[in-house]
Amino acid sequence: MESKFFESGNYIYECKTSPSKMGEYFSTSYLRSSINKLKERWNNGRQPSGYRYVFPVNYIDDNGKAAIKELQALYPSVDIRYYECDQVQNLIFSLEKVNTLRELVDYLKQIRR
Repeated sequence: MESKFFESGNYIYECKTSPSKMGEYFSTSYLRSSINKLKERWNNGRQPSGYRYVFPVNYIDDNGKAAIKELQALYPSVDIRYYECDQVQNLIFSLEKVNTLRELVDYLKQIRR
């Protein structure tokens, strides 16, 4: 499924899902490909303060985690984090509590049904 993006200030949330593989691992090759596209954008000087990968219905394997760590090392000024499917409910709760990114919360609730 195509990534969906949400922005709040200078923070970007990118939702990536493989609905046909709910509860399974997200494709590391697809993740690395999207990270390379992200680097191209960021090398033009358009870096956000924070970037969040959100995987509403998938887990990230060790290779995927390594790819995200490499990205974190390349861009130490950007607060980069990720949320696997088990962590998404905590993210929803946190966002509802501070009453921000309503569209993201609605999207996550819908995709996890």
